[in-house]
Amino acid sequence: MKKIMKVLPLSALILLAGSSLTSCATSNDGPVLRIINSEDYIYLNDPESGYDAPDMVEQFKSYIKENYPQYKNLQVVYDTSDTNETLYSELQTGKSNYDLMNVSDYMAQKIVSGNYAVPFYQNGLTIDNYATYASKDIKDRLDNIVATKKIKNPETGKYEDQDVYLKDYSVGYMWGTLGILFNPDYPGFKVEKEELIEDMQSFSALWDKKYEGTISIKNSMRDTYALGLMHTFEEEFKELKDKFDSGEITLEKYQEEFAKIFNRCDENNVAKIQKSLEELKQNIFGLEVDSGKQDIVTKKIGVNLAWSGDAVYSMDQAEDETQVGSNTSEIYYSVPELGSNLWFDTWIMPNCPRSDAQYELAHLFLDFICDPANAAQNMEYTGYTSFIAGDSILELVRDWYDYRTAEIYEEEYQIYSYNEASEEFKAIDYSDFLKENREDSRQDDKLYYFVPEGEKEEPESFDDLKDNIVYKLDEEDEPTEEQKTYGDLTIVNSSDSEIEEVDLKYFFTGTLDEYTDDDAIFYSDCYLPFTKEGSEEPNISVGRQFFCQYPNKETLDRCGVMRDYGKNNTYVMKMWENFKSDPLPTWAIITLAVFVTGIVGLIGYFVTNKVLKKKALKKYSQKN
Repeated sequence: MKKIMKVLPLSALILLAGSSLTSCATSNDGPVLRIINSEDYIYLNDPESGYDAPDMVEQFKSYIKENYPQYKNLQVVYDTSDTNETLYSELQTGKSNYDLMNVSDYMAQKIVSGNYAVPFYQNGLTIDNYATYASKDIKDRLDNIVATKKIKNPETGKYEDQDVYLKDYSVGYMWGTLGILFNPDYPGFKVEKEELIEDMQSFSALWDKKYEGTISIKNSMRDTYALGLMHTFEEEFKELKDKFDSGEITLEKYQEEFAKIFNRCDENNVAKIQKSLEELKQNIFGLEVDSGKQDIVTKKIGVNLAWSGDAVYSMDQAEDETQVGSNTSEIYYSVPELGSNLWFDTWIMPNCPRSDAQYELAHLFLDFICDPANAAQNMEYTGYTSFIAGDSILELVRDWYDYRTAEIYEEEYQIYSYNEASEEFKAIDYSDFLKENREDSRQDDKLYYFVPEGEKEEPESFDDLKDNIVYKLDEEDEPTEEQKTYGDLTIVNSSDSEIEEVDLKYFFTGTLDEYTDDDAIFYSDCYLPFTKEGSEEPNISVGRQFFCQYPNKETLDRCGVMRDYGKNNTYVMKMWENFKSDPLPTWAIITLAVFVTGIVGLIGYFVTNKVLKKKALKKYSQKN
């Protein structure tokens, strides 16, 4: 079950940054591994939320004690930080002294370029689980990011620019996209749901006056800059996509040209983007750091510029009656059809003093969390999408999203068994269904039908069942063209079913042990195929949780990685300062003033009421 409310426990593994252990290569008892990560971004013991296993760091220490006796007294300093920029500043000033640091892809590029990181894989060390189980497609996108660093030429003695790839300096942890989160149940919308869905397939919808006051965007320079860039150069992105769709250019050429436009940050283009963002500011409700994912659930806003992981959080919250009561919503997430940002969070090794033992232990820790079973724990706890694929991740994704899992069966479907020989059917419990599917009790002439919970009344005939999802035990016979193999079962997907076939081979291929690539085909209704008026083919750029975590290959292909701004960072930072310092639009000031006036009035009421009560009590006591 995915974690919905992540409350950080006061765990012994989270120590104060800058503690005495942080600067020590070893303690009196053994070596010390020093790690810094974002808050709540790794598995933590939290029994109240159903997380009964020890903290991931404690699991690692147990693993080391059992398998590496020379490090049996290992101590781990695990700290957390707020932003990438804080970590970078501490590296520059020499205040940071960690063996492993988790940062975003652009910051990894910046750190490597500044010679603040050292390569992995020296001294014959490897991270085998990462090499084996990281999704090849996603890993390649990270590996090929280029950083330019100063390297001393041994012949001339001068420092020269040299391009290096992040594959030698980074190990991927989590990944996702930037997109538009929107709640069709927001009462302030002036459009119907179908129009809303179509509009939200473009970032430029956030500039449309019909959505004025319904939008919040990230108080984040890079994410908001990406939003402004996609709008400012929309026509160029459209022309590029048209060329690719028509076959005029290859995917490689498309991505190359996309990256050029997506990474514009010279003074002239930054000025154009600033102008676009100033226009946007007149249309938004406000900026937010972390509140947007909750505000859209409570319907304070209708649209939010969001990271895919936060989008999943919002959707889970909005559907959970224990969180919102009867005020549930079905929220959607769009990765606009002209493209967006593909982001990665990655581990790097700072250029700090460390012993050979610490260097090896850092590799062992990364290898440990890249084991699919451990990666699944981290993914389930954080709600974000792991770089790691493999069997355990496939099973986790199946449990969350595939209609062939116990959790979904039990919650949403009544199962009926139909015996072709006797032409009889009956309602059965899921536990009985599992028993009948065991190897020693397989019955080849039995069909299983899964009827939505709202239609649990007894069917009158076989015809009443046949349009539902059908499972047939099929030991030898080849499935028909309409059927899809799933182990010992086959599935028949009726033509009017909302269940879609979702192909995630791009993510899992080459990482599975017990499963095959064909098992990376899922059946889910979490995508939202939407066919625009005048178009014959659906454009899958909007969806639900499944789409947030695992967009289809076509969506990923049209996303790009925003690199570090490098020497142009000054222009972007100045633009951001100007953007944030500009006054709010008149309507927002009025709204804020009314809100503040109301709060002041309310406080005045309570204070006055309290004074009057005191006076009344005093008079009463004097009289008596």
